[in-house]
Amino acid sequence: MERLILILFILSETFFNIHAQSGTDVNAVLTKLFVTDGYNKKIRPIKNQSLPVDIPTEFVLNNIIEFDEQNEALKTAGYLFLYWKDEYLAWNPSDFGGVEIIFVPQDDIWKPDVTLANSFKTFTGLGSSFLNVRLLFDGTIFWYPFQVLESTCSVDITYFPFDIQSCDLKFTAWSYEKDDVDLNLGSNGISLKDYTPNNQWDVVSTSSNEINTGESAVNFTIKMKRKPNFYILNIVAPVILLSLLNAFTFVLPVASGERAGYSVTVFLSLAVFLTIVASEMPNNSENTSIFSVYLMTMTTFSTLIVMLTLVEVRLSIRTIPDQPINKFYQVLYKLSLLLQCNGCRTRDKVVPLQNKDENPKDDTDVDENVYDLPANWHDVLDSIDFLLFWFFVIVTVIVTTACMLAARNGGIK
Repeated sequence: MERLILILFILSETFFNIHAQSGTDVNAVLTKLFVTDGYNKKIRPIKNQSLPVDIPTEFVLNNIIEFDEQNEALKTAGYLFLYWKDEYLAWNPSDFGGVEIIFVPQDDIWKPDVTLANSFKTFTGLGSSFLNVRLLFDGTIFWYPFQVLESTCSVDITYFPFDIQSCDLKFTAWSYEKDDVDLNLGSNGISLKDYTPNNQWDVVSTSSNEINTGESAVNFTIKMKRKPNFYILNIVAPVILLSLLNAFTFVLPVASGERAGYSVTVFLSLAVFLTIVASEMPNNSENTSIFSVYLMTMTTFSTLIVMLTLVEVRLSIRTIPDQPINKFYQVLYKLSLLLQCNGCRTRDKVVPLQNKDENPKDDTDVDENVYDLPANWHDVLDSIDFLLFWFFVIVTVIVTTACMLAARNGGIK
């Protein structure tokens, strides 16, 4: 804090005394430093070469340009704010018309070869030859290397599309050890004063830390939360609606001849969405998305529905004289009647054909169970449709609710 106050004081003094400077005075300062004194940028800017050069470092984030989940790469725009003291670049302002500050091309002085250690594509130093550094009379140098940074970022898509990603930007003075150049954190760490919001990601929080090894490096962490509205409207909602359409396969009568085609169409639609979601996910992710599990579950249900539909089509061509209704289908029929509360209705059903030869003399002699038997295979299929419809509706609602809540709550954490 004291150093920051000193810097602000120097800058304010420079501003109010800038009227006393002239081009001749500035030229005289440059001549003294780089000609008379023979400044050598190959020498670390400290007279006692056994000591490290202390360089406080801050990062100003301008924008999150792109986050490529599939390739696990983060592209950001911003600049570092580094300052240090070069003991070989000091002068007495009173000897040069009150000149207290000058601007020098960054390639004309010593500077740490800071680079992005976890770069995604290229490995280059920061800054450019056309950038200048701000040099104060006491040798303090302010360097603001602006750059578009492409860094690697391990992606966790467990809670997609409610996921939160944490990405690191590790900067290191590549040629130096910590005993030579001490990169350390400034007072602000990551600054968002110039940040422009991204239309896909919100910055939840930022943090920074020093690397506690012999390596001269600092690490800046950006935690981002995905804006899920686009994915909810274009992927999640259609998949949920398709999942519900799965169950409505059993509302379509078998006799219509369209049931098999309908169920296969729903299956193919889910398969298409499964492909779309897979294209959004990293190829080498160690985590599995809850939404992918949900989509695969719904695709499995759709496969099962297609199989059951084909079985029902086969059952629809059966006749009782050729293939009597066995106990299993009778149990399904009775269960359907029980769930529909039809067990209490008046017994006016047609007696099944397999009992047609029976001719009871009195209605009271007829076994009451005969009225709980299906009259034909059509009644059996109606009962199966009723049971399967409500089974898949209930299971779909339960699985959908569980998966969406898990993804939502996990993303909040």
